[in-house]
Amino acid sequence: MLLWAGAGAVAPLAETPGPAAAAAADCSTAGVEDVRAAARLAADCGKSVEVLGERSETTQVFVDAAGVGRLESAVVPQRVHRADGSWAAIDLALKPVAGGFAPVASTADMTFSGGGTGPLVTWREGDSTFKLTWPGVLPAPRIDGDTAIYDGVLPDVNLHVTAGRSGFRHVLEVLTPEAAASPAVRQIRYGLGGTMRPTRTADGGLDLADAAGTVLVQASPAVMWDSSISTDAIQPAALPTSQKATATTFESDVTSGEEGDGGSPDTTSLISNAQRPGELASSAQVGVAVSGDDLVLTPDTQMLSAPSSAFPLFIDPAFNRGRSQWAYATSNGENNDTTRARVGLNPETGARYRSYFSFNTSAMSDTTVLTAEIQMKLDHSYSCDPTWVHLYRTPTWSTTTGRISWTSYPLGSAATWLDSWAGNANQAGGCGSTQQNSDAVFEGSTLLTDLQTQVESTSSYWVGLCACNPDNQYESDQQRWKKFYTDQTYLVATFDVKPNPPVGLAFTTTTDCYKQCNSPAVVRSQTPTLRAQVQDRFGGVLETAFEIRTAPDLAAAVLVSSSTMPRSFVTTVGSATGVATSRVPTTLSGRGTYYWHATTKDEAGLWSGWGDWYSFTIDVDPPTFGGVASTQYPEKAWGATVGTPGTFSIKNWGTAGTSGTTGAGDEYVWSVDGGSTTTTASSPINYTPATDMVHTMRVQAKDVAGNVSAASDYQFWVSPLPNAYSLWAFDETDPARTAEDTGSGFNAKNPGALGGAAGFVAGKLNNAVHLTGAAGDEVKTSGPVLDTTKSFTVMAWVRPTDLNGQPVQTILGQDGATASRFQLQFRQDANGGAGGWCFSVAGDNTGGSRVLACAGQTVGKPTNNDWVHVAGRYDQVTGKMRVYVMGDPNSCAGEVSEATAPASWSATGPFVIGRALSASAGLAYWRGDIDDARAYQRVLSDTEICQQASQ
Repeated sequence: MLLWAGAGAVAPLAETPGPAAAAAADCSTAGVEDVRAAARLAADCGKSVEVLGERSETTQVFVDAAGVGRLESAVVPQRVHRADGSWAAIDLALKPVAGGFAPVASTADMTFSGGGTGPLVTWREGDSTFKLTWPGVLPAPRIDGDTAIYDGVLPDVNLHVTAGRSGFRHVLEVLTPEAAASPAVRQIRYGLGGTMRPTRTADGGLDLADAAGTVLVQASPAVMWDSSISTDAIQPAALPTSQKATATTFESDVTSGEEGDGGSPDTTSLISNAQRPGELASSAQVGVAVSGDDLVLTPDTQMLSAPSSAFPLFIDPAFNRGRSQWAYATSNGENNDTTRARVGLNPETGARYRSYFSFNTSAMSDTTVLTAEIQMKLDHSYSCDPTWVHLYRTPTWSTTTGRISWTSYPLGSAATWLDSWAGNANQAGGCGSTQQNSDAVFEGSTLLTDLQTQVESTSSYWVGLCACNPDNQYESDQQRWKKFYTDQTYLVATFDVKPNPPVGLAFTTTTDCYKQCNSPAVVRSQTPTLRAQVQDRFGGVLETAFEIRTAPDLAAAVLVSSSTMPRSFVTTVGSATGVATSRVPTTLSGRGTYYWHATTKDEAGLWSGWGDWYSFTIDVDPPTFGGVASTQYPEKAWGATVGTPGTFSIKNWGTAGTSGTTGAGDEYVWSVDGGSTTTTASSPINYTPATDMVHTMRVQAKDVAGNVSAASDYQFWVSPLPNAYSLWAFDETDPARTAEDTGSGFNAKNPGALGGAAGFVAGKLNNAVHLTGAAGDEVKTSGPVLDTTKSFTVMAWVRPTDLNGQPVQTILGQDGATASRFQLQFRQDANGGAGGWCFSVAGDNTGGSRVLACAGQTVGKPTNNDWVHVAGRYDQVTGKMRVYVMGDPNSCAGEVSEATAPASWSATGPFVIGRALSASAGLAYWRGDIDDARAYQRVLSDTEICQQASQ
């Protein structure tokens, strides 16, 4: 909900998986730097969290658990930002430091003298310095809280230096008339030093600027006051009647409530001291001049000499940093201290007072203000019963001295009235009881509306407080005289930012759409579910409303109103997004295009406004097509041989459905013989049959909405491969040195020449060839028998005689240049070292990328002098390779092991029985007997292999 000025708008986002679970929140944390982190922490912990990055000397910003911001803005500094980045509450108590004393925490970096001839005050502002010096030796000060008191700087004259929130006040306390007659009091000189340059202002104040001319420190016009009514003062003989409280009856104010009776001034405010004049103290202006490097103060001679002056007298100016955020105006232009904000008729001087305040509201720029209060603490009222004060909004004003012109910013009928408040706080005792300080609160719809208007265009809110009502009455009414604490004056407001407008998301493929799910979408459901991304920068429960119209225009006819579409409530945390959904409650027509948008409301009732328009078209008509055709495999006729690639074209694909939405980009879903389905977006379908005989291809069309056509079955017949094979039966007898090829189907016979000590012996079926394992013992054809890039099957009966004599012994293989493409073999390392029968296929002519399929672990386990039938099969269509071991050919009981074969390549060397080429295993000669060796240029089925083993 909450958003600061400067935060960017949220662009439409792609839907992404949710974030990983975050670490548990540390709910002991009171504040975090980033506003988004504060919002998340507030939501997780159910409490308000301060945004430390928004903290200043006068303002704080908080985020509550619901994501609503709260601004607390004061008119005087409440805290200090230290050099190490930490914050501290204002603490003006003086502590010893190098060179003297300094406040614990003030916004002014200043040091007061510890005594001696050094500067009375040293002020540092960045690289610039200001030094105020007393023209004499200073005694060690007495420290009284925030004040350093240098006793006897002149005869019967004490010097007070008091730390303030943003500066200091230095006051001479003149104790006796004799001291007041001293020339050193009649013209007081302070030395000015440091790098800041002083300039006297038109109103009698002082500006101190750096080398660039930037004013860093200001001094207000100097004023002096006496101690009339103070019990410690030398009092005049009698209190003038004008200073006594009187009782007056008042007519009704313009707002509800009645005015009270008169009372007495607060005795605590009657006592003058070095910080401020008493309520009934006499005051006068003090001349201020800059002479060379001296600050020259010229007190009012009449007050110094008047018999009625009550001692001690106090003579000051005050120095402060920067522009003041509060000010006062007086009808006679008199100066006063800035510790209290005064309104009404001063009972001592007869001057009318107004007070003005400026609150920093930059944190609420571009927000919606939810609540607003200006809170003040009433220190003293002249009246014993509640009397009214009125709050107005004023134009922008500026002051460095705390006082502004009476005529520049009129209140009453000339200003915008905001609210009024009635109260009293009189502790003098003349009211019959002691009245404590009161809390004044200005609020209401007028103030809220006005503040909202102002935060949209400015970063500060300017108000004025007056005893006068909007009809300009009562400002001279003594009963309305009041004083408020400036350090307890605040603007407290809550604010929010409306959620981001919802961003449309794609329809879901599960129920509504298929290929075209984003706007402009094509859906197959007549009650689709609308989906939108919703986001509030700082989380909360978001209520989203949807509506559907005939056109993307608020003037277009409403088809489904937001009142009938189900509302969606989504809870988000922090700046995370949520997904709002709403299913159309009525069945829409399956024709035409629909336009929808959405709006979101947060818990504070702020609506985002309607988001962008999105559109969808409903298509409920399944696509149509004209069936399947293939040149290689015509329908219900014998086609190409097994393993031949086929193309299956779709007839008349793209014929539009009645809704006009099918066409380019549609898909085919097809399968063969009830197997797994395949989806393709282009014609023709490419398919290579792995087996011969009758097959059925089933095809369905699928359009962009996901509608599926009726199935079309296409039957085609795959011709079997010719039974091309070579057979070496080894039925010859000695001394013959050639094994005849008695197979068929190949263009030529492939007899094998016996090499080395190879010879014929009694075998499994008749005779067999016996190989000793010695170099050259082999049977080799003159050239290749198999095209190793195509499917093939090899097999033989074998009886090993020395399994331990050679770790790898090859039964059958066909040579490449340096390695055999395949090897049907025995391997000692198979089956975990127990040995086994393996079909080994190499991925290239060097024997690399070799893949093994091994069996014979339980059935047909390799043993010396036992016959076993071993076969290897490579299926070029499926890319699979298998080894078969028949331990019991009568029942075809055996073991089969399968693997994915490496890429095919053509081995053009001889077919070899009893030896192979292998870089890793040498020539791998066979030791034992081999009978009925066969090589087929096709994939034999499991049954066919079993049949050969059963002969």
